[in-house]
Amino acid sequence: MLGETASSVLEGDRVIAIRVMAERSQIDRVANLRELPLRTPDGNLVKLSQVASLEETPGQLELHREDLRQNVAVTARLEGRDLGSAIAEIQKKLSLDKSIPPGTIEYGGLYKQQQESFRNLVLVLALAIFLVFTVLLMEFGSFYEPVAIVFGAVLAMFGTVLGLWLTGTSLNVVSFLGAIIGVGIVAKNGILMLDFVEHLRAEGANLEDALIRSGHRRLRPVLMTSMAAAFGMLPLAYGIGSGADMLKPLAIAVIGALCISVLLSLVATPTVYYLLRRMFDNLASAQPQAST
Repeated sequence: MLGETASSVLEGDRVIAIRVMAERSQIDRVANLRELPLRTPDGNLVKLSQVASLEETPGQLELHREDLRQNVAVTARLEGRDLGSAIAEIQKKLSLDKSIPPGTIEYGGLYKQQQESFRNLVLVLALAIFLVFTVLLMEFGSFYEPVAIVFGAVLAMFGTVLGLWLTGTSLNVVSFLGAIIGVGIVAKNGILMLDFVEHLRAEGANLEDALIRSGHRRLRPVLMTSMAAAFGMLPLAYGIGSGADMLKPLAIAVIGALCISVLLSLVATPTVYYLLRRMFDNLASAQPQAST
């Protein structure tokens, strides 16, 4: 109807658009409008009342303007769709309409709040990583351990993304919080691993033996803490209990991080630590010795 071109004909360089308009006798009342047939993209016919709610409102007593432009709010309610993908689809379709001037549409409401929350959580995540790195730097007194532990902790977010993807859960504010919690748990496992390495090296073990012995010794506590946290999150992940649906994305995000935390804590973190120590030890040995 109206904006939408039903067909077109070529008449003398020129393309003439054919548009279809309903008969005025069929749309002179709201009741008739509700029965107006519409053809869906898959070819089926539906009534307008099946896809939209029609209401009669009196004339506006006041007009809202912003920057000398009339401000009209368009609201909608989603069903069976997450907010992010729905807004992305709306933005894509509206961007194809060349009749809408750029900058005339602003997306607010819950979507605006969600974007602001994401920005704040990204800042919180960056701050958390910085604080963890600072605490580790003070604890170990060198850069090797903090870099290796933080590297493994950040990789835990891949487990979170994988868990959300496998379960069909959208990335939202709650699941982002779960990712931050997962980063903290993986960092704790890395501390258990490398702290014992330093203890073994102080006893005279070389770097390779210390890493292998630490992996054997810390495997059990890392498994116990990770499995206990994962099993504790299972009721929330299944949505058991009142209010569990709201925290379900958080539980899935944490479990996703924990599922690869053992691999990260016992493989990725020690590997990065070993490479850093070897690289800097080789650089130090390559420097010429000062003669006395």
